Amino acid sequence: MRIEEPLPRLPGRVVMVRGETIASYLWRLAVRNGMAFEELAQYIGAPRTIRAVDPGAEEVRLGPAARQRLAEVSGRPLPHLERALVSLGDSGIGPRARHQVKVEAWPENWMPVQACALCAAGLGERPVWRVGGGQWPVCVRHGRWTAVGRGQFQVGLERLPEVVEAHVRRVGLERRTGLYARALLADAQQVAVYWWQCRQMAWRGVWRARQEVLGVDRSALWAVPLVVYPEVVIVAEAMAVRERQRAVGRSFAGGPAGWSTGRWVQWVGERLGMGEEMAAGGHRGLEAWLMSHRNTVPVVERLARQDARAHPRSVPLALLEPHRVVPVHGPLEEASCLPWRLGARMTSMPWRPTQ
Repeated sequence: MRIEEPLPRLPGRVVMVRGETIASYLWRLAVRNGMAFEELAQYIGAPRTIRAVDPGAEEVRLGPAARQRLAEVSGRPLPHLERALVSLGDSGIGPRARHQVKVEAWPENWMPVQACALCAAGLGERPVWRVGGGQWPVCVRHGRWTAVGRGQFQVGLERLPEVVEAHVRRVGLERRTGLYARALLADAQQVAVYWWQCRQMAWRGVWRARQEVLGVDRSALWAVPLVVYPEVVIVAEAMAVRERQRAVGRSFAGGPAGWSTGRWVQWVGERLGMGEEMAAGGHRGLEAWLMSHRNTVPVVERLARQDARAHPRSVPLALLEPHRVVPVHGPLEEASCLPWRLGARMTSMPWRPTQ
């Protein structure tokens, strides 16, 4: 499709929301300008057969020509659109493709989530949908969990302030650690899933209490990331401490006194306030993670620099094995090196503790 000249800008503009889906943005732009969704879609290059999409389940993919047309009619520079509409560059549609606009269903584990209803209250009549795949959609400003369960609702966190606090700490961990934080959070989440499904650690304590606040039982898997969130952040922070030492070749066995593998696991249990549960079986999840994050620096080299300081907390961590590649978007579990999955049957663990 060739574009002879720029399209005129539509009179009505809409506020851009970081992470919004293309389908959601097109719906809001169409409504703002008194157009049907199909009319706007055809205006930027969709075929006449296009239908109104469900932004809660489907995404609109735009090729290069359609992206340029959207920039023109919206009055937004294309780089601004690409920063806000994070799925804009994932269309797989080439510049020579006949159809520059396609509709696709989101994979089940990528389903969009609504933006905080209170934040979006002044953005128009339609709800704002954001790209899914994020594990913890928390609005700190209004204290709301914006992912929805089967009942299609957002959860107020007034009685769970520790979840909001965990979200703030998680953002700080990501800022300090860089992209590697995503891998550590994914691994910490999977450790918590192991504890959850094996009924170890907090399942009779704080996790049960949070379930009661939410009015759900263990069958509500959508609520598990919310229930375990504070503990996941604590574990991820502890993993970051260990990885900063590994980044300079230090190990807990060959490094400074008191930092053996067993002592680190014990320290994590103390930070969680679950030392007894850790000793009674919770340690296995962390030991599986440690086996995947062994120190590969030769012993001779390690001893030669045993007095080296750990990687500074203020400097982002470089990617280490087994996380040389970390997916930026998508389900968090896909960034983890641990094999088990929430809701799937647990298998035996062949790992042995590292020394």
